[in-house]
Amino acid sequence: MKQYKDRNWLNKKYSIEELNTYQIAKLCNCSIFTIRYWMEKMNIKTRSRSEAFHLARGNHCNLSQKAREWIDGELLGDGCLRSQSKYSANFSYGSKHLEYINYVSKILNSFGIKQAGNIQECYGKYGKYNTHSYHYDSLFYEELLPIRNRWYPDGHKKIPRDLKLTSLVLRQEMIGDGCLVHKKRCRPYIELCTCGFSIPDVEWLVQQLIKLGFKAIRQAGNNMIGISTSSTKQFLNYIGKCPVQCYQYKWSY
Repeated sequence: MKQYKDRNWLNKKYSIEELNTYQIAKLCNCSIFTIRYWMEKMNIKTRSRSEAFHLARGNHCNLSQKAREWIDGELLGDGCLRSQSKYSANFSYGSKHLEYINYVSKILNSFGIKQAGNIQECYGKYGKYNTHSYHYDSLFYEELLPIRNRWYPDGHKKIPRDLKLTSLVLRQEMIGDGCLVHKKRCRPYIELCTCGFSIPDVEWLVQQLIKLGFKAIRQAGNNMIGISTSSTKQFLNYIGKCPVQCYQYKWSY
């Protein structure tokens, strides 16, 4: 009996090993029409066009632990993961600093995540002020989708409770949403702009910072995190040096 007449064999090749009808036909030395006929006859569900396209053209990368931490840190700040299908997601970032956008592109490329097209230069208006920024988008990758689902369980960004605040995660958050506040006659302190997250998310984040040994509070008036003057130097030492010149001022104690 021909292999393609065996439902278990044909279903395994198509549904489990994810070969297409052309590849199966080549294995069996027959036409793709013969394979399609027997698939229909044996009621083997075929893939949609989008599924077939994804399998043929989908992008893949092997994310290291460092890559995952870096992405988590960016997502705590201004980074964004977007998805246009159930198969993949991409990384998106906007900044007024071209240096930082080039850094984002270089780092993601080192993780195996390629840039989509060119960096976009954007002009707009914020109130009475003109704005000028740069925007980066990566290609879509299957491996970014689980991270997207972790951070956007219902389509809105939420802090996942399995997040570990490593030095790399906090360094990237400091770049994106951190601020070193200098006031007269006071030592500097750090504010983390977490106002885009829910109160429970921010309270949970404060507890994780406290577990690391930092004195931190949620500022009730603006839902931001304040790191005490007594912990600010310790925090800066923990996260290490700033990797780009344009945000070096955030480290200028």
